[in-house]
This record gives sequence, C-alpha cells and structure tokens, in this order.
Amino acid sequence: MSEIRLRNAILTSIKRTWWLVAVLLILMSGFRLLFTVQFAHPEIWSEFLNSLPMAFTFGALHDLRILLIFALPPTFSLLWMRDRTLDRWKSWLHRTSIYWFLGISAIVIVLAGEQIYYSYFRTRFNILAFGAIEDDVGAVLASAWQTYPLLLYLSVGLVLEYFVLRIIRRAFHFTSFLHAAKAPQAHEVERALNWHLATHTGLTVLLCLLPLTPIFVSLDDEYSQTAFVRSIPENGVEKLAETMWTRFNEEPLSTAKQYGFEADAQSAIEAFTNQQSATDQGPFFQRLPLQAMQPTPKIDQPPHVVLVVLESFATHLLQYQSPEFDILGPAKTYFEKGILYERFLPCDNISIGTILGITLNLPYRPNTKHLSQSDQKSRSYPSSMAKLFGDRGYDTAFYYGGPSDWRELDQFLPNQGFEEILGMEDLIERYQLDLEIDGGPWGVWDEYLFRAVTERLSKADKPVFMVIFSTTNHSPHRLPADWRAKKLTPPGRLLARTGPLNEVQNAQVETYRYATYQLGLWLDGLKDASLDQRTIIGVTGDHTAGMGIPFSRRELLLQRAVPFLLLMPDLIANQFQADPLTPGSHKDIAPTLFHAAGLGPYGYRGLGTSLLAPNARHLGFNSSGLILTPQGAVRIHQDGFDAMRWKKDSLELEPSQSNLEDESALRTYQAALALTDWLIYGDSPNPSESGN
Repeated sequence: MSEIRLRNAILTSIKRTWWLVAVLLILMSGFRLLFTVQFAHPEIWSEFLNSLPMAFTFGALHDLRILLIFALPPTFSLLWMRDRTLDRWKSWLHRTSIYWFLGISAIVIVLAGEQIYYSYFRTRFNILAFGAIEDDVGAVLASAWQTYPLLLYLSVGLVLEYFVLRIIRRAFHFTSFLHAAKAPQAHEVERALNWHLATHTGLTVLLCLLPLTPIFVSLDDEYSQTAFVRSIPENGVEKLAETMWTRFNEEPLSTAKQYGFEADAQSAIEAFTNQQSATDQGPFFQRLPLQAMQPTPKIDQPPHVVLVVLESFATHLLQYQSPEFDILGPAKTYFEKGILYERFLPCDNISIGTILGITLNLPYRPNTKHLSQSDQKSRSYPSSMAKLFGDRGYDTAFYYGGPSDWRELDQFLPNQGFEEILGMEDLIERYQLDLEIDGGPWGVWDEYLFRAVTERLSKADKPVFMVIFSTTNHSPHRLPADWRAKKLTPPGRLLARTGPLNEVQNAQVETYRYATYQLGLWLDGLKDASLDQRTIIGVTGDHTAGMGIPFSRRELLLQRAVPFLLLMPDLIANQFQADPLTPGSHKDIAPTLFHAAGLGPYGYRGLGTSLLAPNARHLGFNSSGLILTPQGAVRIHQDGFDAMRWKKDSLELEPSQSNLEDESALRTYQAALALTDWLIYGDSPNPSESGN
C-alpha cells in the first residue's frame, strides 16, 4: 500500500506543477490585460487591434519562461523523492507548499506594484525602482500613505493572500498526494517522471535561449507596433530582475563598452564631434573642441543667471492653458514674453538624475548609479555649471526646498563649485517655519524658496549664478492652508482623455498651479525690484508626472517633455532671433545661459549646445532612449530604433522611414553617453579606483 501511495505522490506532484503553472499563466495574462486596458491610448483599439493577439502570445511566452524557472526546484526535487518514506513526503509537501505560496505572493506583489509604478513613471520597472530605497525613505512612505489608499490595498492583499494560502494548502494536502484509490504501475510512474523532467527542462532552456523581444519586434511589418505595443509582452518580474542585474553588475566604463567605445575615448570624441575633436592628447575634457557661440550679445554689465527647476513641471498640461483652466496665473505673461522651448526633454525621468545632469551639464547614462551616491561622489567634474560660471567671476549657489543632505547633495555639490548650499533647514530657521504647517514631506512651500532667492539677488554685490529646485508639486500634493485660487474648469479635450478628474488628479493640477503661480509672483517681484533687467532666468521641470493620461504614438514627445522657458533682459533679448522650435534637452541649458550672459567668447566645452546658436547641431536626449532632432525624433528599442518626423510646427510626431540623419543622431547620442562614462572614469590611471 505504501508503494502505491508513493507512486501516486509522484504523479500528483507532476499534475500539480503543471496545474499551478497554467493557473499562474492565466493570472499573469490577466495583469497584462489590465495593464493594456488601463494605460493604452484609444488608438490601440482602432489602429493596432490586430497586433494585440500576437503581443499577448509573446507575453504568455515571457510569463511561461518565468514560471518554468520558478517551478524547476520542485521538479528536480522529485528525483530525490522517488524512493523516500511517507514521513519524508509529509515534510516535502510542507516545504513545497511554503515555496509555492511565497513565490505566488511575490509574483502578484511585483505585478501589482508595477501597475502603480507605470502609472507614475510611464515605464516598466527600471533603475528608477531603486529610488524609493536610495531616496528619503521617510518622505517616500509619507507621500505614499497620503496619496494612495494603502489600508485598502493592504486589506485586499491580505484577503488575496488568505485565498492563495487556502488554495496551496488544498493543492498540497497530505491525503491528495498519498491516497491509494489508484494503483499505477512503477514503470508508468517512471515514464511520466522522465517525460516531466525532459519537457520541463527542455522548455525552460528553449525559452531562455530564444530572444523573445527581438523576434516580436521583427514582426513589425506584419503586426504594426508602437512603443506601447512592444511593452505589452514584457512582465514586471522579468523587468525587475533585469533592473537588479544591471544595477549590481555595473562597472566602470560599462556604458562606453555597451556602445563600443571602451577601448579609446578619442574614438567617442570623434564620433560625437564628427571628426572635429580639438586634440587627441591631454586631459579628456580638454580634448573637446571649444564651441563658437554666435551671435555675441553686447552687455553693459554681467547679469545674474538663475535656473529654476520646478518639481514635476510637465509640458503636456500647458497644452490645456485657458482662462477657465488657468494653471499659469501670473506666470502666463512671462511664458508669452519669453522664449518657450517645448521640443525639450529632461535628461532623466527621476529628480536626482535630472538635478545631477543639470548641475554637471551631462546627459544621464541609463541604468547607472547616481554620482552623488556612488564611489565617484568625491570627484570634481570640469563640466559643472557652477565651475563654468564661477570661473567667470560669478558667485554660485544651489537652493533647494527640501533637506540639503538629500541624496548627499550637500557633500557632492561643493566639490562641483557650488559655494553656497541652502536647504529646508536654513529656510525653516530663517523664516521661523513649522514644517507641519509650512511644508510637506519633501520640503517647505515654494513661496519661501522664492523669497530666499529674491533676498539673495537683492543683496548681491557681484553677479550670481543659482540653481533653484522646488518641491511643492510632488505627491502627496499638499498645499498651504491659506492657499485660495479660482476654481478651475478642466477643458473637455482633457476630460475626454482622463474622464472626470479624481481626487489625486485634482490635487496634482492644484499643486502644479500653485508652483507656477509662485513662479509668476516671484517674477513679478523681480520686476518690481528692477532685478528683471539684470537677470537671465531659465525655467524647466525635472521630469513629467503621470496623471492617468494615455499618450498616442504621435505624442511620444509629450509623454516625456518638460518645457524650457528662457527670460532675458530686453537689451539682451533684442540681440537674438531665437527659434522656439529648436529641439534640446537639459544638457543644453548651461551653454544657452552661458551664451545669453555674453560669455561665449570665453569658450564653452561640453556635450550640449546653445539653443540661441542657429548654426549649432541641436539634439535632445532623454534616458528612455528618445532623441529629438530638427527633423523629428529617434526612439531606441531593443532591436533597433524608430524614426519619426515633426507634424508641421506642432509637438506631434509621425512615423517615417529612417535615413542617414537618424542614424547619425543615434550614434551621436551613444557617443555622448560613452563620453560621459569616460569623463567620470577615464582620467584615472585605473578607472575602477577613481574616486576612492
């Protein structure tokens, strides 16, 4: 009888394994369907409906690969369990049920977490996922607690966990495995086990060897695809594993190696400059050619230069500005007066990546550690904006509405030439603030930050260069208790995309409006103090923020874009004929401000170009692999790139056949990232020891 029971245990184990894989495959496909319904633009259902079955088929293969890998340990353990006693089987059942329970729980948590992650960052799990760990954990948790119904999520999660536990316990119950109702022969059991082992192992190896994503992309001619359609087959478990692997295996010059420039920095310089490198010897940064900046404005005295970086200041909301939906308020006048570059990208899609990219005047290398928290944090980088202006006699400062030690900026930025670092602690002491009343989890209200900037400029006895980073337009989207403003009426074309705005969306709109209002009031104050004609001001955002707005393939720019507003004293502005359709990104802010301040003749070296220089080659870079060109855009994907063209003078892009200009833009982008890698690591005799 015991032999019969042991044989049944083997057969039941095989059946349970495939049964659980099948159930989980359906569950993961359900998450994929939810993802598609929740985040897809309506064009998916009209223009790309025929592509969805193939996308879901490849998605099932991605899921099956993960599930087969996860199920391998129980399968291989059957080899050891063939001749074991009933007591050993009882122990095996207990441990295996725990293994499946924890595994299924982890899969569900990851898939659900990715849905929330995508709603904010508009991307599958990537290096940004480390932000919650490396950021201000207290502020992250406070924001999540006040933004999302975490108690409801937790309650639903616990209920689901209870049902999963019940199902697993039932599936691996002792009597189900060791019954004696059937009496299979020994050779039947052995044959079934061999087939199970061979099939499971063979399918796992096959799916691990098959390049599923490139194969799916290669079907583009038969099944039309967009960036969103290509993302449908992916799953959160794989993307999280890839992210962790990339992060923990990052090495010096890994980005340069990825693009074939790890052996020689000079080849990257020549690829970036189209063979116009200044020299092939000496310090790396000095090999970059000095850029000519024409025209050169005539200036009677050096102006102050202030760059304002507003938290989550996305371009797409500006498209809905109207008297009824007045999200700019007093800033509207300045957006009409200044030069507004809307074909503009942030260097990264998370705050710290952007702030470091701006202050260092470098593009962000995708999926790499942020320098202020890396082994390279003690180094000084010659590309720094503060050094650029400091060498020309400017005082330099960085003002932040949050804590000055955020991401260790208080230690990192002084090494980059920022002489003054002012953070939340200083503002609280200076204005006798109570953070419970005068701020939120991420810092004090923007009005106090702008007040400190005005005071600094009013007292200045020499030109000042400042980078200002606000915090109020950040989840959980709290506002001052005394904030009063006219009720906004969202336009129908916005509601057609979002449906009626929910509580979180309304809060996002209100903090966005508060931030721009404070910006406008600050600019009014500069004008009243006659500082506006002595100050060059740039305004941009650190990244976009998800509002549940689906973007079409033609709105690829708007999905990532932040604006760059340039305000110059009339004397300077009248000497330029700027083109607001010039494409660019954060790497171009430093040379543009440098040019506007009349400092061009001193020479600029770097990876950006002045947006005021009509003869420069203008490209915009974002870490998502989106590259803007004067003709359109290039969107990198795993198996190549898509080419797009501007639709007349709009911000929309239309699919197009690629040409040599697109390939050149792609190579320039890759060379720029490789150059950044070399700038960080390459001046040390042993790159792996640099910064230590």
